Amino acid sequence: MGSGVYAIARDGRAVMQWSGRGTAWVRIGGPAEKLYAGAAGVFATDPQTGALRTYSGIPGDWTSVSERAAAFATSGTQLFRLAADHSAVHRWNRGLGTWTKIGGPAAALYAGGAGLFATDPVDGRIFAYSGQGDLWTYAGGAGADFAVSGRHLYGLNPERDAVFRWSGEPGVWSNVGGPAGSLHAGPADLYATNETDGGLWRYHEGAWARIGEAGAGFGARADRVYQLDKPTMAVWEWRGMDWRRIGDPMRSLAVAG
Repeated sequence: MGSGVYAIARDGRAVMQWSGRGTAWVRIGGPAEKLYAGAAGVFATDPQTGALRTYSGIPGDWTSVSERAAAFATSGTQLFRLAADHSAVHRWNRGLGTWTKIGGPAAALYAGGAGLFATDPVDGRIFAYSGQGDLWTYAGGAGADFAVSGRHLYGLNPERDAVFRWSGEPGVWSNVGGPAGSLHAGPADLYATNETDGGLWRYHEGAWARIGEAGAGFGARADRVYQLDKPTMAVWEWRGMDWRRIGDPMRSLAVAG
């Protein structure tokens, strides 16, 4: 899938892929409403029907894989969806082109390398999918936000004054940070926005460091971070030292890898 950095054009009429060089982007599809990217592939929803399509890797070649849903999420090579009425969670069977029900009602899905998680539509508690059948395990109580990295599930408490990491045991979490506005995760690290200073902070090897201003869109792969800046929605890349602009204003951003 090339560079692994994708975006929906500002007018929603095209799906774009970054070439990996300068500010050059290639149109690979469109129009689109929402965009998802990960090891499972690149997916986009149709702005009219809500149907989800998957990208073959050849510009313009997309195949429908699902009707409208409330949400989609990828974890590893797996694609999941939350039914449009929030009544069930399904997993895509790539080889058969079908969907299998793996869970009941949910409010939202969170996914990453560490797995698939869903929140209860009544009380907000979060549950972890076992990967087998329809078996889910209680992870913790309600939170203001959650994010899934390659190894961990993180949560922001309802008061937004503390960030926690799940141990993998039911209800057991450890505090890893203070106040935050929202959480984001890449394969290796956790990122949080700070409402006090407007910054984007990175949690790496047990320590927090401010790496820039919080943006309007987020993505990460390896040690690189991508954002849409709030003033213009232009695309920027961070490589560990500073930020450089890599693209014109876009509507939304998705990063694979």
